[in-house]
Amino acid sequence: MRDFVTDAIVLSIEPSKEYDRSVSLFTKDLGLLKARVTSGARILSKFSPHLDPLNLTRVRLTHKNGFTLTDALTEERFPATRNNAISLGNALRTIALVKALAAEHEPDEKLWRALIKGLIEGTTEPNTFLKLFGYDAHRTECDSCGRVPAHYFAVKTHTFWCASCSTRMPENTLLLI
Repeated sequence: MRDFVTDAIVLSIEPSKEYDRSVSLFTKDLGLLKARVTSGARILSKFSPHLDPLNLTRVRLTHKNGFTLTDALTEERFPATRNNAISLGNALRTIALVKALAAEHEPDEKLWRALIKGLIEGTTEPNTFLKLFGYDAHRTECDSCGRVPAHYFAVKTHTFWCASCSTRMPENTLLLI
């Protein structure tokens, strides 16, 4: 069993089993990972206040047949992002993009710095992060009809869609860019 202590941005937290949860983290030292949070769904869980999406949290993880979160402490909640509805919406779309496109267990210093800087300043934009992943949203056309510009990115298929063609796609698979 190995222990790791690192900073992490909480991307999402989901129920897993009756009292457990599963948390997706983008960490400075380990990249994207999922960890089990034992008893994380209990009302008095010590982890609950620290695992809100968009929190910068110092985490302690153990690894044996997968990662398990053993400790968490919030370091930053990014008020510039959370106190502005537009910034918050952009940040939530950005972390969905990071969760879908970042390589698991591969640290990415450039992506980490851009994410932290954007959250501190309240300037996270999905287009900026698409560029970091190798997609240039400003030079794309709709994959279905060829119209320019494309306003949506289909995360699962890595394709761009215009507003009219996007109506044929399930809403939960598209990211407004």
